[in-house]
Amino acid sequence: MPLAARFHDVRDRVLAAVDRRFAEPVRLSFMKAGVVDPGRAMVEIEAILRVAGDASAITLKGSSGGGWAPIIEAGKAELHIDRATYSGPSLRTGDRVKALSRQGEPWFEVASVDDRTQGRLVVKLNNK
Repeated sequence: MPLAARFHDVRDRVLAAVDRRFAEPVRLSFMKAGVVDPGRAMVEIEAILRVAGDASAITLKGSSGGGWAPIIEAGKAELHIDRATYSGPSLRTGDRVKALSRQGEPWFEVASVDDRTQGRLVVKLNNK
């Protein structure tokens, strides 16, 4: 069993205080091949959801020798989950997140999960 670093207790208290102020209710829906995964029941948790201000951006990509093509980037979002309080199934690419307290209860799709950060699971999301 790994030993906790000296700062873990302080970190966990800070994360809990931030979540009390900024976390919101979200529903995690676990998917498999595009349909609900019966082996991983959906859960509702409180987590910090941050959505980029601009839903999309158009940029040009190309080279001096080739053509130029517009690229439309979908709006990005991140979900920050406190590891100390989350006991649900592991999130995977393709799973979905529903923002329960936002107008219209928008859905997001999991693009990737960073489980290497201290104290939090950082879930990169795409607008759905």
